[in-house]
Amino acid sequence: MNEEKKALIDQENEKFASALEKLKGKLNEKNSSLIDKKQKKKTLSIKMGIVGVGQAGSRVAEVFSKLGYESCVINTSSQDLEFIDIPDNRKLLLEGTLGGTGKDLELGREIFSENYDKIQSFIDDIVTPSNMIYLIISGGGGTGSSSVETMIPMMFETGKPVGVIYILPKGTEDAQSKKNSLETLSKLAKLSSSNSISSLVVVDNSKIETIYANLSQSKFWESANAAIVEPIDVFNHLTSRPSRFTSLDPSDFGKIISTGDCSVYGVIEVDNYMDETALAEAVIESLNSNMLAEGFDLTQTRVGGVIISGSKDVLDRLPAININYCFYMISEQTKGASIYQGIYDVDSNTDSVKIYTWFAGLGLPKTRIDALKEESKAQVLQASMKESDRQSRMSISLDEDTQSSNVASDIHKKIQRKNSSFNRLQTTTPSGNSIIDMRRKK
Repeated sequence: MNEEKKALIDQENEKFASALEKLKGKLNEKNSSLIDKKQKKKTLSIKMGIVGVGQAGSRVAEVFSKLGYESCVINTSSQDLEFIDIPDNRKLLLEGTLGGTGKDLELGREIFSENYDKIQSFIDDIVTPSNMIYLIISGGGGTGSSSVETMIPMMFETGKPVGVIYILPKGTEDAQSKKNSLETLSKLAKLSSSNSISSLVVVDNSKIETIYANLSQSKFWESANAAIVEPIDVFNHLTSRPSRFTSLDPSDFGKIISTGDCSVYGVIEVDNYMDETALAEAVIESLNSNMLAEGFDLTQTRVGGVIISGSKDVLDRLPAININYCFYMISEQTKGASIYQGIYDVDSNTDSVKIYTWFAGLGLPKTRIDALKEESKAQVLQASMKESDRQSRMSISLDEDTQSSNVASDIHKKIQRKNSSFNRLQTTTPSGNSIIDMRRKK
């Protein structure tokens, strides 16, 4: 081998060695990054398995999935499943309709009943590693609402506590949606009374509409779904952490979500937190306007939780008296219910305090139910009037002479048709059979 060729080979080897070192460096950086991510993985007090059914339930389950919760979705419409951003093996399509149930609860119940074994096998991967299972459904549609009688007993039989996040329809939805929501809520209330449901969380799209009134349609649903998930995730995450101040520990959170009957929650952000009564005033406002459902009597609260969070700098400056006033007002509003308290510093660049509230052991939201009944009744009445007017809109009133003339005219036309060449062609062939009869015999 000549010197020139040897030098060229040595040069190529050096380039290869250099490239290999760079590759090793990148791999080490990637591995280091993965280790950091693993170390920073969010801790949770309770492992929740999430099952979203129907379009609305699936969208909320998608948000949970992106936060690291074991989640799956079920639907009767392939179109509604297509854009749910979770792995395909966590999606189950129940066939048996053109696509969806058309808000027909009876049709949906039949499909879920017929697919019991298939569903049970599908959700097993979600149920097994979980401490608690949450079913997420919307009351206004057909698929989610019709799943209740199959899904809840199935989940209850696993021995794990069962929670339900139930979404009431927007005020602009139709009478059938509102009727379905009332019927389904009635079934959920009975299942809760029999202790098949440990936590019935009610959120109301009509209320969320007022909170996010200025958002576009696409942004509204994104914000609404995030608003439903955020308080649960915050309680579940922060209660797993120690606090420099006051801890709301996992057992406390467990009591809140296993109290039974209805639960409602919300969050409010306070900028003027240094004012002595600002947090207390914010809580009063939150209980009236920032909870994700209305119509509840909060004096019925048996167990509740309140978490105050802010950056380390904010909480270090926040006077204790301001927090004490806040907790005092909550105790007053809930008539001395057992309220668990937590104060946590969090990574935040905002100069504000967030207050998360969760109230459990409540009765049904009576005023909201009454409103849904009235809205549904009014819409049904309108539909009934339209149906009764149908005959008059689709008929023509004729006088006797015109009717007689029309009868005579019809007879003449029948005779003419009978004698026409086309009619003879239809009814007579050399074999004596009509063309129609021959076609039917083929």
